[in-house]
Amino acid sequence: MTTNKETVGRSILACLISTLGPVSFGYCLAYSSSALVDLSNDQTDPAIRLSDSQGSWFSSLVTVGAMIGSCIGGWLIDKFGRKGSILMSAVPFELGWLLISFAKNHAMLYAGRIITGLACGVVSLAVPVYIAEIAPARLRGALGASNQLAITFGLLLSFVLGVVCHWKWLALIGAILPVLLVILMFKMPETPRWSLGKNRRTETLNALLWLRGPEVDIVEELTAIESSPEQQEKPSLREWLSPELAKPLFLSIGLMFFQQFTGMNAVIFNAASIFSAAGFKNGKLVGITIGLMQFLGTCLACLIIERTGRRILLLIASIILAVSQLGLGLYFEIYIPPHDESQSSDALSSISHSVEASKISWLSVFCLIFFNLGHALAWGPIPWLVMSEIFPLRARGPAGSISVLSNWLAAFIVTLTFNSLQSSFTVPGAYWFYAGWLLLGFVFVYLFMPETKGKTLEEIEALFDKNKRSYQPIE
Repeated sequence: MTTNKETVGRSILACLISTLGPVSFGYCLAYSSSALVDLSNDQTDPAIRLSDSQGSWFSSLVTVGAMIGSCIGGWLIDKFGRKGSILMSAVPFELGWLLISFAKNHAMLYAGRIITGLACGVVSLAVPVYIAEIAPARLRGALGASNQLAITFGLLLSFVLGVVCHWKWLALIGAILPVLLVILMFKMPETPRWSLGKNRRTETLNALLWLRGPEVDIVEELTAIESSPEQQEKPSLREWLSPELAKPLFLSIGLMFFQQFTGMNAVIFNAASIFSAAGFKNGKLVGITIGLMQFLGTCLACLIIERTGRRILLLIASIILAVSQLGLGLYFEIYIPPHDESQSSDALSSISHSVEASKISWLSVFCLIFFNLGHALAWGPIPWLVMSEIFPLRARGPAGSISVLSNWLAAFIVTLTFNSLQSSFTVPGAYWFYAGWLLLGFVFVYLFMPETKGKTLEEIEALFDKNKRSYQPIE
């Protein structure tokens, strides 16, 4: 006899173990920030010393690898399962870190970054989907946000260790994380939805029993998953144009696009100069400060996302981020010395300019803190969470792959064009440019995004398909 007294401890445990993948993801992204300080040093072996342009490639090649990983990630999670794909990501992570750590030339450094980036692309799809499919509906928002929390923890870990570790040892520490992932993840269950899609009914029942506890009527959840048998069929090319698939795909790509066009990279690129003007000179410590703000903001998101909902958080954060970008643009309008040589040679003008900048240094730090907290609260975690929730099971692999690819492609475009944007629009204009995109992001969320808080994955699917809106959850 069942009492429907659901236990959530094991579901939380499985979700948290899976986030060791995003920890490696965040660690990989932040690695170049600290490593380049050592790799560009004149005392470094000339065979691996990096110039400024080579350092830019070293930093950005992880994005290229991630685009490749996102392309194959959809196929992997459908073919080998969500858990299987997470375990498989450990191989390129390990190989990439070892290549970097024992690099003898630039080719090994570049190859290591591409290969670890490939693993990042797979993890950025597989882990959010794994969490969404095993988490109870009432906790899916908080547990889904833990994916971004793990990324920010990886960033912070890399920044902190980068202060005390040589770049080789920093890479070797990165190689430890995927080993821990394999050891701990091996005993975790595959998601019931994927197992059922492969007609592994016994495996599905065992997974549900382990995740939900012995006192829950797991047949009820199993019936809900099976309620749409056509979910197990792969969508045809024509079906991708149907509202059931086109609407959630449009929404997810849009959220991924606006996540990158919040201008997060612009803020990070100029963070050192902002803190320097406020009296903080150490670039590595600036990275720790940013990582800590991101981590704390994402912790807050995990605590409140199921109370407030995804939609309202994105709307509020859009305004906070837009105001922060406008404030940063105003600061740089005053802080940046005139480009005209006759003006810049005027000592009195330069002194006056510096005094004006110092008077409003509080504005830059204030805006920087609020931007990072606002980004971590909503635009950081929620696009990944929504991507894992809104696609039908039969299209979750390829649709998720397209969404993740769009995110990495947008990140590549923003990174590639940032310097050109500053040259064309000036530095203040670049910030105001991103503020405009944030206001458009507000409109996009307001018009197109439904609230998914507290809904089962089957109920969310019904939001986009009028033929399934009669679906009623089992009481």
